[in-house]
Amino acid sequence: MTKTRLLRAAAILLTVATLFLLASCGFSYEKSKLKKYVNLAREDYYGLTVSIPAAKGVTEADVDLEIDTFRLELRTPVSEGELTTHAQWGDSVNLYFMITVEDEGGGFLPPSDFSNMTESEPHAFILGGEILPKAFEDALTNRAAIETKYEPLTEETETVAGNDVIYLDLSYRYTDGEQVVEGTTSGARIDLSGNAVAAAAFAGLHPGDEFDLGLSTGDALIFDWDGDGENETLAAAGVLRCVSRGEILGRIEADVDENYYDGTLVGKHAVLTYAIQTVDVYSVPEITEELLRENVPEFTLSEGGDLIEEFRDYVYRLLQNEARREWQATIEEKLWEHFDALDCIKKYPGDAIRDEMKEQKKQLERLYEHYGAILEEEYGVNPFSTVEEFGAAYYELDGTDYSDVYDYLKKEVVPKTVKQKLIIYYIAGQEGWKCTEEEYEAELPRQLTYYAESEGVTTAEILEKYGEEFFRQAIQYNKVLTNLVDATVIG
Repeated sequence: MTKTRLLRAAAILLTVATLFLLASCGFSYEKSKLKKYVNLAREDYYGLTVSIPAAKGVTEADVDLEIDTFRLELRTPVSEGELTTHAQWGDSVNLYFMITVEDEGGGFLPPSDFSNMTESEPHAFILGGEILPKAFEDALTNRAAIETKYEPLTEETETVAGNDVIYLDLSYRYTDGEQVVEGTTSGARIDLSGNAVAAAAFAGLHPGDEFDLGLSTGDALIFDWDGDGENETLAAAGVLRCVSRGEILGRIEADVDENYYDGTLVGKHAVLTYAIQTVDVYSVPEITEELLRENVPEFTLSEGGDLIEEFRDYVYRLLQNEARREWQATIEEKLWEHFDALDCIKKYPGDAIRDEMKEQKKQLERLYEHYGAILEEEYGVNPFSTVEEFGAAYYELDGTDYSDVYDYLKKEVVPKTVKQKLIIYYIAGQEGWKCTEEEYEAELPRQLTYYAESEGVTTAEILEKYGEEFFRQAIQYNKVLTNLVDATVIG
């Protein structure tokens, strides 16, 4: 699993991250002359008409789906010895696999994707997790588990023989007479059975040995690699990673669907070569009072009530609230698009920019600390060694220069955040939408409780950590944004 996927799996506190954007350091919105920076007419924001999609409906089918999801999330692994008989949708599968996209001649080397079969542990994923194209996952469902006889040979006395399967880390140049393909790959698999040219080239090598087959020596491998009746040339240099004997692999063919994350494979006919080592089959528990008491403590059953029906009503209300949140988020997005189009900020105050940059750096450190604790608890290790590395993954930045995250904050995040603050506080002053002390006192406990539960500390510790001004600004911000959404006419 990649670092980005780990981060997304742990990102259960998106609202926390959003509210961090509302905090300010030294710049005072109350004391600043906002009219100096913001140029908005009342008709530019009040009673604004926007056209957005209809709100998400909530149906009984949604409720049933939600209950089924809840049941699946509470599934319990069932062991049937070392191997289970079949894989079901949603099961955890320990799988060796590689994907080869076939051309008219039957395929090309090296494979386009490969789970490293040289690792001591197999590559595990949950069917339905989109790691493989859906067609392959569908085909794997209900397949019998295969106990692979994959046994890498690592002893120095073991050498490559004619019927082995070998795994290589290599740089290569592949020529089929019409085109030349060059690149590098890790874990490329070559079955030497029936491939006399390759078998002779690698015979006698030990795992860990380096080789050079034509890439610099000129002695390339000429063979009908793709089975089209014409010889192709493969020049390669690298390291023999390991050797396998007696391997049992299955084969599935399918067209890669349009939703697969690797766009280079979409629409192509591909072959999945795989060996399932184990399948973790799960049982789904019945919904009982004990189960809900442990996992959904906020749900309470009325005296004499029907457990399933009342829980169904509870889930229905949750879905309604989710629909309202999605509806409001859509309106907010359109509002900010409107304000961006107006270009109503005359000038960004320098102290606001500087203070926000300081706050964004502090925020990144807090998120690094928070998510790092979640990742260590979940996976036993924090994959991010520095705040900068975490930030690059958090903002999904390309490249490996992690210090670029600060340049991204300066150019993208900080101006946008300051702009939104200036507009929100300007409107608050123009419309008299100031948060009263009564509103602040009423909302503060909920905010403190949310943060305390999220971070596993007391509300007093949360208030001391973030300070009263942080929550005052967040509550004020939310009030103005809520009023703007309520005042928006839906077209």
